[in-house]
Amino acid sequence: MVDITPIILCVISLIGAIIVTLLVPYIKSKLAGDRLEKLRMWVKVFVQAAEQLFVGSGRGEEKLAWVAERLREMGYEFDVTSTADAIRAMIEAAVLELDKAK
Repeated sequence: MVDITPIILCVISLIGAIIVTLLVPYIKSKLAGDRLEKLRMWVKVFVQAAEQLFVGSGRGEEKLAWVAERLREMGYEFDVTSTADAIRAMIEAAVLELDKAK
């Protein structure tokens, strides 16, 4: 009689490797997508709040600092001084969207 235990273990290992290779990145991408959508939502909320809190022209830097601080409190780290930062770009887009709505 032939012992097929090593073959079964090899097949199970192969299936496990395929699952880890395909399924884990898929789940991570879904979680990253959800986090991105939450970030967009919070950026809009904080930009609108800053517009209400800091009334008057010439207070853009103050508003930006306030929004940045709220986002940092929620665990989003970014460079507010860099115009190339993706979160900074989201903030600017939310401001533009809010201005267009007015």
